[in-house]
Amino acid sequence: MINHLLQYKSYPFIVDHTIIDSPFDIVTHIHDCYELFFYISGDLTYYIEGQAYKLCPYDLIITNSRELHRIVFDSNAVYERKFIHFRPEYISSFQSEGYNIVNYIENRKLGHFNRIPAKDVRDREIDQLWEKIEEVAVSPSAENQILMKAYFIQMLIQINKIYESYNHPLVEHHKYDEKIVRILDFINKNLDQKITLDLLQRAFFVNKYYLCHSFKRSTGFTVIEYVTYKRVMWSMDLLMSGMSALEVSHTVGFGDYSSYYKAFKNITGHSPRQYCNQY
Repeated sequence: MINHLLQYKSYPFIVDHTIIDSPFDIVTHIHDCYELFFYISGDLTYYIEGQAYKLCPYDLIITNSRELHRIVFDSNAVYERKFIHFRPEYISSFQSEGYNIVNYIENRKLGHFNRIPAKDVRDREIDQLWEKIEEVAVSPSAENQILMKAYFIQMLIQINKIYESYNHPLVEHHKYDEKIVRILDFINKNLDQKITLDLLQRAFFVNKYYLCHSFKRSTGFTVIEYVTYKRVMWSMDLLMSGMSALEVSHTVGFGDYSSYYKAFKNITGHSPRQYCNQY
């Protein structure tokens, strides 16, 4: 059973608060916006770009529009979460040359420092600001929409202050599988090339069968799944720049247009042409 406690959708800002009695795994995906994910309860592991985050209640997860992520539930415990999706234009009037309000959301190394611990969330009163946003979202009058944005801007400022409080704000104090990190970096820099398990085995001196197991355990994705998603995400930017779908398919590393078309439609739900027409 899914119980929607709050759903507010007004482009380019969405607020959602949901309880799910029998949660199901969330497949690999990416958003075309920023996401703040506020974890309340459940039993899950949140995978983002090669990192596995085992969450505690009231942890906050932040992802930008370039970070692949998925959720795997480790039991059937009741799952409660809140999220906010927003696009840059929602807060553009508050940007200035001297202060980038989404600096730490946008400029982290992919998959690094996505989690803000519950203690910091509470100390900076982010949880209280979130409650205020929900209160005004219930009755979204013109006045309340202004209040909603004001509370949200305060929240982003507090998030920036949390990042700034660390000695190395763009690198999380977290144990990573360094070999997997290097492999992910290699993949992201060579998407236009043919990438195979044999190639990765030779380049990183690791048995390809062990690599498959280790990659899946560390990232939540298979190697092929990760490469395919990344190529499709890159292709979306190229399509919007005016490049033809056929040219894009070769540029991003697909061997033929048919394979690209199937992958693109499977991941986005649209054909390349439909995507261009829509966006």
